[in-house]
Amino acid sequence: MNDRETRRVLTTEDLTYLAQRARALEPYALGIWERDRLWAVVLAAQMEARTRAEREAVAEARGALQILDAIERHFVRREE
Repeated sequence: MNDRETRRVLTTEDLTYLAQRARALEPYALGIWERDRLWAVVLAAQMEARTRAEREAVAEARGALQILDAIERHFVRREE
């Protein structure tokens, strides 16, 4: 078996589930995995953040999105 055959494969639905379960993303949840829209919402919140607590919350959301991006890159099945 090669690496591609043994590696776990996820779907977009799996990413949606993970995004919904991420507490840091709760204020920005869109219901489905829409990477670009979710990043846009979080970055807009970053620009509007005024307090330290708001900036920290947005930083946690950015971190969660970075993790989901890495999962998507490495584990999501692409229809070819």
